[in-house]
Amino acid sequence: MKLRTILLAILVFGITLLAQYTPPTTNPGPAVERIVGKSVPIAQAAAAVKAGDIDVYIFGMRASLAAPLKGDPALALYTAAAGFNDIILNPAPGKAPCENPFSDREIRFAMQFVIDRDYVANEIFKGFAVPMYIWLSQYDPTYSVVADIISQLGIKYDLDYARSVVERRMPALGATKGADGKWYCQGKPVTIIGLIRVEDERKDIGDAFASALEQLGFTVDRKYVTFDVAIQTIYGTDPAQFQWHFYTEGWGKGALDRWDTSSISQYCASWFGYMPGWGTTGWYNYANATIDQLTEKLYKGAFKSFQEYIETYRKATLLCLSESIRVFVNTNLNVYVASQQLKGVTVDLGAGLRASVFNARNWYVPGKDVVNVGHLWVWTASSAWNPVPQGGFTDVYSVDWFRMMYDPAMWNHPFTGEPMPFRVTYTVETKGPDGAFDVPADAYRWDARQKAWVSAAGAKAKSKVVFNYAKYTSSKWHHGQPIKLADVMFIYAFLWDIANDPAKVARESGVASYVNSTMSLIKGIRVLNDTAIEVYVDYWHFDPNYIAYQAVITPDMPWEVYYAVDQLVYVKQTYAASRSSATKYNVPWLSLILKDHAKAVADVLQGAADQGAFPESWFKIGNKLLLTKDEALARYKAAVDWFNKYGHMVISQGPFYLYAIDTAKQYIELRAYRDPTYPYKPGAFYFGVATPVSVKAINVPTLAVGQSGTVSVSLEVPQGAGKIYYKWGIIDPTTGKFVYISDEASATTTPISITVPADVMSKLTVNKPYKFWLYAYAENVPVVAEATQVFVPKTAAPSPSPTAPPPTSPTTPSPSPTAPPPTSPTTPSPSPTAPSPSPTTPGATATTVTTVAPATGTTEALAAGVVGILAVLAALAFALRRRGGGGEETKTR
Repeated sequence: MKLRTILLAILVFGITLLAQYTPPTTNPGPAVERIVGKSVPIAQAAAAVKAGDIDVYIFGMRASLAAPLKGDPALALYTAAAGFNDIILNPAPGKAPCENPFSDREIRFAMQFVIDRDYVANEIFKGFAVPMYIWLSQYDPTYSVVADIISQLGIKYDLDYARSVVERRMPALGATKGADGKWYCQGKPVTIIGLIRVEDERKDIGDAFASALEQLGFTVDRKYVTFDVAIQTIYGTDPAQFQWHFYTEGWGKGALDRWDTSSISQYCASWFGYMPGWGTTGWYNYANATIDQLTEKLYKGAFKSFQEYIETYRKATLLCLSESIRVFVNTNLNVYVASQQLKGVTVDLGAGLRASVFNARNWYVPGKDVVNVGHLWVWTASSAWNPVPQGGFTDVYSVDWFRMMYDPAMWNHPFTGEPMPFRVTYTVETKGPDGAFDVPADAYRWDARQKAWVSAAGAKAKSKVVFNYAKYTSSKWHHGQPIKLADVMFIYAFLWDIANDPAKVARESGVASYVNSTMSLIKGIRVLNDTAIEVYVDYWHFDPNYIAYQAVITPDMPWEVYYAVDQLVYVKQTYAASRSSATKYNVPWLSLILKDHAKAVADVLQGAADQGAFPESWFKIGNKLLLTKDEALARYKAAVDWFNKYGHMVISQGPFYLYAIDTAKQYIELRAYRDPTYPYKPGAFYFGVATPVSVKAINVPTLAVGQSGTVSVSLEVPQGAGKIYYKWGIIDPTTGKFVYISDEASATTTPISITVPADVMSKLTVNKPYKFWLYAYAENVPVVAEATQVFVPKTAAPSPSPTAPPPTSPTTPSPSPTAPPPTSPTTPSPSPTAPSPSPTTPGATATTVTTVAPATGTTEALAAGVVGILAVLAALAFALRRRGGGGEETKTR
């Protein structure tokens, strides 16, 4: 395992050799002296670049504005699937069942058929989007795990089907339909409050959804809102107050993730804190126990093989679709506009040019010492800068700027999605899914009740990771104090504390739930020397880099800032870490860039300095004292001096430091951190732009029923793509179901020849059209390209070949076409035994592109298919009783 981890790291870094970069300086730090950010309306972004007011715009352009810019020689356009939209539904029960139709699971599922995703992608987004049915699209590597499920479901726009569900379920909930065609509940119109964002295409999406609901007989109260109003209403109020029934959510992606475990948890599971109620104690909170258990199994690595990961992911996906708390609409092919003169651009396939730890450090315009950056907003009232997980940095307008200021310990490669070392090095040892290390007596964990580090002797852990923090500890924080291992260990203790101290859990319950999902896996930490620790983590993964990712902590702010945050939020309780708690307790939501909030932090530290307060127990691990009282007092003084100089308390360790931010004027200025101990120079972590893999053509010859045949697939494959992995199947368009689906296979050359076995062809009907379905992805950028080709089998020759090869996998079960629409709250996967892809080792540069719409058939047959297949695993579903790296989260926008 050690060897493989090191090899993966070498392969990941090897990709950078394919990108060309000429640095403007060889000094430590970034390529330019300043980053200046300002708010620029989307409609003015391109003109601002042309006029030289900004060099790059990091908010995705509206499609209607981006389309005319194609081919403009004055502009460089960069495209990435860096955001997506969905409609979140409020499932809270009303006083009467008919008051809130979305409390009914069947009506929520019917909303999947109310959205015309093709219209949204092609007309509203002018082709700069693709339809989306879950939290992943074909631009996400893990989509390969469920591509056949999504294609087989064939969800499509079918208002008549949605109407049939509503007409059946509303009377059952106690509603009556008036002569005006409207639904009434206890004599009052059934009114649905829709919060519709107005800044972008979501206004059009929201209006279309509202109009469809009106056609279904509901009264819709359309509330057109901007970011801050929407965020406070949706995420800052109890769903049971019914200030909203649906909302047009938008998300900016963080980074590509090769093997997803967090996105499925974020958008489906209550424990992650992103489902209605947001984990706030005392509010209505949506939860599905089976989804929670399956997603926790994924997140905590409680699978014993790659195949079990696949099967669990597939089950959880279908369950989440069945519950339909979110109706996913489209993945945005975000267009970022920049000057042709801007150098050092890396296009992260998951985040584009924003939310990037790669870009700002390498950006420069020849002859200039500043890069001017435009964003939709620099700051909003819902942008809170604080380091508490799930508390601060929950929107793009805080995340995008802060990621220019710190170096993460680990991050995901921008093309492969593979976790890789960024400012730590590591080795991984594992006992596998069933074995365990005995945690030694000189490994310690933080005890939240004793407020002390205690021996972890007697605990067991599946894996251990040695992290070397030397590239941190040999350098300094932005306020000039040396970074120490004490900073790292304090944050581990801080996280254990807020997840396990009963009073802190009660104060910030949503935060605690999220943090505990990770910290509960860490069984002990052994301090090896001044730069290295050994972390015992009860977690296994088929890719050891994910084991390291699960155990690592990034020292993004110095320990004294965390200490002051702890005092303000949990001890004094004069501030809240999260939005929901700020609303619940009517206290300010802590943000370190607001001067009065930052002064409160500085006052805590000045008070500690005046009193000579030193939280010694937080730094005493066994017989080691990681920090002295004199060092603590020096930290207090440096932090207070920082506030007195800059008026904020954002202190970090990356290529830029926060020089100024004016929230009223929507202005931010970052300045280069040139300390000679900073370990990186311009050119580090530059990757450039990936080349796509695409399906050129599927050539299906005349195939005969009962006889084997060969299909040829032509692909565009860039140099260095590595192996091509593919999977194929045959779809009956009348039902939208697979007649056959293959195992995943690989090829090293193209075109790919695929043999369709005689036994498979014997299942088809002469002169009936079918769809040959295929996905493919490159080993080194595992993002799925998907395509179909219609073919019509002919009559077999009199004597079919007796040597035709047998099929390579079982046929997907065919559901009853007369089964009712889904009614079970636990909807399992349609093909639990369907073959799945194998894990691949990342390598060079590439990505993927196109797809076509999913197979379609009658909606009734589709719904029947869902339920028929769901029933296969109903008994299993019944029996089944969330820091340091990148790419884990997406942020609201």
